[in-house]
Amino acid sequence: MKITQVAGHQFKAEYKGVELVSGKANNNSPYVGMSPGALMVAALGMCTAMHIEGYLSKEGIEYDGIEIDVKNRYERNPPRAGGFVLMVNVKSELTDEQRKGLLEEAGRCYVGNTMRGGPEITVNLQ
Repeated sequence: MKITQVAGHQFKAEYKGVELVSGKANNNSPYVGMSPGALMVAALGMCTAMHIEGYLSKEGIEYDGIEIDVKNRYERNPPRAGGFVLMVNVKSELTDEQRKGLLEEAGRCYVGNTMRGGPEITVNLQ
């Protein structure tokens, strides 16, 4: 992952040929893309959705779509997300056993596991 400044407070992330831009070039320009915090929340929801879809496909469960509403609790000192609640709606009639298996698989998401683990973050200056 490489992050480069586009202009002002606007940055571009590049990874495997995909680019994403976020921020404002200046105070008078519109905000482009999702904020980094919103991207983090989206990453958690999308990762969870991908695990749910994988479970449904592997188990041969027919469904008409997956929707996840992600809410996060803001905390201060330091500013951060203090918790997340994911409300999953799978458009299918699931048995209790399938619901249990789906929730277990949802908990295997890489992003969620990383957040739960409190990763070490090191910032170095070149």
